[in-house]
Amino acid sequence: MTPAQLAGSPGEPGVAGSKGNVLNSKYAQLQTYAFHSQTNKHMACPSGMNEIKRGFSFLYFDSSSGTGHGVPLSNPGSCMATFSIQPIMECTTDTCEVKGDDSSLWMPVGDIPEGQAASEYYPQEELVVGGRDSDQSDRIKEFLSRCTVCESPSTVMAIHSFTSQDPSCPEKWEELWVGFSLIMGRDRGGGTGVNLEGHGSCLRYFTPQLSARCVMSGSSGEPNCHFMSQDQITAYIKASDWESEDDRLGFFDPNLKNSISKCAVCRRLTNIQI
Repeated sequence: MTPAQLAGSPGEPGVAGSKGNVLNSKYAQLQTYAFHSQTNKHMACPSGMNEIKRGFSFLYFDSSSGTGHGVPLSNPGSCMATFSIQPIMECTTDTCEVKGDDSSLWMPVGDIPEGQAASEYYPQEELVVGGRDSDQSDRIKEFLSRCTVCESPSTVMAIHSFTSQDPSCPEKWEELWVGFSLIMGRDRGGGTGVNLEGHGSCLRYFTPQLSARCVMSGSSGEPNCHFMSQDQITAYIKASDWESEDDRLGFFDPNLKNSISKCAVCRRLTNIQI
């Protein structure tokens, strides 16, 4: 007989295997994310995530040498535990120095009340920190976005439609929020770009004002923060399905938000609990 003729019929199903590795095993991996509220209140971590710390939404270190370093908004490093107008010290082989024209950029509150212009909402003057006559630190903090760093057992990412329509999350992913597709924020010579895969590229609130610049000196001659910098630029992705004869839109133009690509922040569904 041939081997094929000697083969018997299939056997009974085997015993079910044991469950796979769970989160508390040595094979489990957690991921950490920063979530920015764009308000002066801290947001809670999405369900299923644990809070690690809270802080202020930080964007960019801008040095007097013309170089700087931005922090991706999805990165936990963009959530600074304390607010400081000058977190920079430049060091050479001989000395370390705090320079007056270094600056730090912070994310301001983006949830501007309906019907109010940014120029009316944000302070227009320099707000002094630790000044000789007054300290306006508390007022500055009223206009700074808060952030929360969370640990997650599942992946979070942004999906951009590149149109005026909200995208859908893929199968087996759930939506955390929808928003506007951000590319970059800049003030003076520096700024920060974003990774379009990261959820920091999808802002809940549209705002023309992405950065508040803090310096050791200014027209007041004292350490201060300024929310209405003339050098400030915020870049969004243009919606491909938006067409207009006028390429310049005002803040209250009803077509403004339709001209910007929409995005969704999605989380991979998982039955892992932490």
